[in-house]
Amino acid sequence: MKGWKRWVLAIGGGLIAVVLGGAGLLAWLVSRVDVRGEIERAVENATGRDVVIAGDVGVIYWPVLGVRVADVTIANVEGGRAPAFIAAEDIDVGVELRPLLDRQVHVRRLVLQRPQIALEVDAQGRPNWILTPQTANAPTPPGQPQVDVGRTQLRGVNIRNGEVRYFDARRGSGWVIGEVRLSTALTALNEPMRARGSIRYNDQTVDLDMQIAQPGAAMRGAPTLLNVDIDSELIEAEFDGQLAASGELAGTVRANGPSLRRLAAWVSSPMQGGVGFERFAVTGRLGVGRGAYQFTNAGFQLDLVRGRGDFVLTELRGKPYLSGRLELFDFDLNPYLTGRAPPASEAAPGAVSDGPEGSPTAQIAAVEAPPRAVDVTEAPSEQPIDFSGLQAFNADLELVTHAVLLQHMRIDRSRLNLVINDGYMAATLHDLSLYDGSGRGRFEIDARAPAVRIVQDLVFDNVQARPFLSDAINFPNIEGRMEVSLSIRAQGRTQSELLASADGRTHVEVVSGKLHGVDLGGVATTIRNALRGELIAPEAETVFHGMSGTFAIADGVLASDDLSFNTPDLRIPGVGLIDIPGRRLDLRLSPRSPRGGVAVPFSIRGPWGQFSYASDMNDRVLRELTPRIREVEGAARASN
Repeated sequence: MKGWKRWVLAIGGGLIAVVLGGAGLLAWLVSRVDVRGEIERAVENATGRDVVIAGDVGVIYWPVLGVRVADVTIANVEGGRAPAFIAAEDIDVGVELRPLLDRQVHVRRLVLQRPQIALEVDAQGRPNWILTPQTANAPTPPGQPQVDVGRTQLRGVNIRNGEVRYFDARRGSGWVIGEVRLSTALTALNEPMRARGSIRYNDQTVDLDMQIAQPGAAMRGAPTLLNVDIDSELIEAEFDGQLAASGELAGTVRANGPSLRRLAAWVSSPMQGGVGFERFAVTGRLGVGRGAYQFTNAGFQLDLVRGRGDFVLTELRGKPYLSGRLELFDFDLNPYLTGRAPPASEAAPGAVSDGPEGSPTAQIAAVEAPPRAVDVTEAPSEQPIDFSGLQAFNADLELVTHAVLLQHMRIDRSRLNLVINDGYMAATLHDLSLYDGSGRGRFEIDARAPAVRIVQDLVFDNVQARPFLSDAINFPNIEGRMEVSLSIRAQGRTQSELLASADGRTHVEVVSGKLHGVDLGGVATTIRNALRGELIAPEAETVFHGMSGTFAIADGVLASDDLSFNTPDLRIPGVGLIDIPGRRLDLRLSPRSPRGGVAVPFSIRGPWGQFSYASDMNDRVLRELTPRIREVEGAARASN
C-alpha cells in the first residue's frame, strides 16, 4: 500500500476514534450530572419563569452534540391566556464537553422541535414576552453545583415546524402562524442577533430575514433596533426601525406587491366587491401597534393612482379602514365608480413618485368614460348601476386632489372631506377648481340597500358653460360664464330609476354668452318663418347679456316660471318644463322689446332634437303649462 493511503487511513481512523471517544465521553459525563435539573435551573435563571421537563433526557449526536429533552414547558405570566409561554415536544441542547467535567452545563445551541409559542398582550398593554433573568450568583440548592449563567453563550437557536399564536386583549383579536422555521446566529444577549427562515400564514409562505440589535433588551421590555426583510408572493417589504416593549414598531418602510385586494384578504380584512386595488407600493415612516399601521410622510401608488400623505390603515367591522390626510395626483376615478377594472400599473415594483406630473386628460384616463348621469342625447339606461366599490373599504379622509376624471368631467383641483361607511359615502367639497371656475357643496351616495340613494347639494361659480355642460350632460349649446346651484335627491337601481325619482331645486344663470342652434330674436319677430335654416340651425345663435332660471324638480321633471333671456334687443321672460325621463322640452317665451318693436309670444316644444316652434298669441300653451308647473313646484316642496 502506498504511503499516502496509509496516512489517509490513519487520519480517518483517528478521527473516527475521536468522535466515538467523544460520544462515549459525553454519554459518561451526562450520566454523572443531573442534566434535567441543570437545564431547568439554567433556563429559569435566564428567563425568570418556571420550567418543567416532563419527558426523557438523553444523549444526541445530531443535529447538535448534546442532550435531548422531551415535553418541555416554560410558564406563561400569571393570568396569561395560554397555559404556557412555550411548549415544545423536544429541545435539542448543544453543550460543551469541558464544563461537564466540572459538573457544569454550558449551552451553546438550541434546536426547538415543533414548539408552540404563545405571545400575548394584556388589557393594560403588558406583553408576556418580557423576561426577568435571575442574577448569576443566585443561590442554588445544597449539594448542587453552581451554574454560571453569565458565561453561557448561544451560537444559535433553531426553531423547526413551530407555531406562534398572538392575542391582544386590548382588541380582543389575534392571529396564528404555522410552520415556523427559523435559525438564529447569537453570541450574546447584548450582541446583534440575526434570524433567517420562513413562516406560513393563511396558506402563504413568507421568507424572513430579521436582525435585532440587542435581543436581551427585547426580553427585558426595553426598546431595541430592528431590521426586517419580508419576501412572499403577496408582499415584499423592508423595515428599518425600533421594536418597543409591547411589540410596537416604529421606523421606515418600503413595501410593494401585486394586489392590495389579495393582501387585504390574506390578513383577514377582505375588500367586498368593486374593482382595482391591485398593484401597490408605499414608502415612508411606519408605526405599528394596537392593530393599526400608521404611515407618516408616505408616498404611495395604487393601480394608476399616486399620492402622498399621513394616514392610518386599520380594520373596522372586518374590512380595511383608512383615515388621515392624503394628496392625490392626477387620476381617473371612473374605474372605481363603474366596475371597470383599470389597466395594470406599469410602474416598477416599489417605485413611488414624489409629485404630480401635470398630465393632460388623455394621459390620466384609465378607462373609457362611462355614460353620463344625465345625457340629453341618449335615453336613460335600464342597466343596474354597480356601486359595490363603496363596500370594499371604510374611510375618513381629508383629501387634496390634482386633476380628476369623473365620468366625462375633469376637476382640476379639489379639497374635500370623504367618509365611506359600509356602502355609504359622503363628500364635503370645500374648494373645487374646474372649467376656469370653482365649486363647493356636499355629495352623498347611500348604497347600503339595493335602491341607491343619491343627494347633491352643490354650487358652481363662474365656470365656462359650454365645456361644463358638454361634459356634464352632453349639451354644448350654451356659451358664457355660468353659476349653478343644485339641491337634488334621487333613489333607484338604474340610471332610469334615479332620473325618474329626482326631486329638489336648481338655479342656473349665464352671463355674456351665446345660445347656439337658434336665433331667438329672429324667431320672436318672424315666427311664421321660424323654421328657416338660418334661424334654427347649428350655425344659428342668440347673443345674450344674461339668461337665468330657477327650477323646481319632482320625479325628474324641472319646472320654472321665471325663465329670462336678455339679448341686446329683447327681454324674453318665459315659463317651461324639462322632462328628463321623458326627454321632452316645453317652453313658452314672451319677448318684449324695450324699443317698441314687434315681438310675438311663442312656444318651443317636443322631444330632444325635434323641437317645433309656434306662435302663442292666444296664450293657449301658457294656460296649459302653468298648472303643470304649479304641480311640480308643489311636489318639489312636499319632497323636502
